[in-house]
Amino acid sequence: MSLDESYSLGIGCRMSVESGLSSATVKWSVAALSTPEMLRPERGDEDVTFACPRCTKLFSVRVESEAKARVKRRIYLVLGWALLLSLLVTVPMLFHLGGQTREESDQSTNPVGILFALVSVGFVAGLTFRALGARYEGIKKFRLVRQDGTRTAWVQGHRMF
Repeated sequence: MSLDESYSLGIGCRMSVESGLSSATVKWSVAALSTPEMLRPERGDEDVTFACPRCTKLFSVRVESEAKARVKRRIYLVLGWALLLSLLVTVPMLFHLGGQTREESDQSTNPVGILFALVSVGFVAGLTFRALGARYEGIKKFRLVRQDGTRTAWVQGHRMF
């Protein structure tokens, strides 16, 4: 997925919710909003207001400039890959130190607990940052625009796709 000067918005409007014994099924009406006039700002961020095609409620999003979105995407990807690559050091150290026996009279601290925490955090955070970087588009702050013009984070059955 590449970033360029134009952008598109995918908005979902909840149509129905069917509850079962242990699950709920939500049906969405998904629309892609994209026109040649939808261009990113030259610098900084810009608030864009649009209407849901199904229910005509007004929403706004904040769109980042192409350069800012590229930098943020690159930071997420580099951070994710760095955390995943750190596992090449911490996992062998964990196995090496975890397999050693210690004397009962040894008062030094055991680094296995710290290494286990580092491996866990590196794995979870690395995968998370890598996934965020791959999907990052520079569109954020999805808000419902109330009738008085104020914005709220409570979007009443809508979501960005």
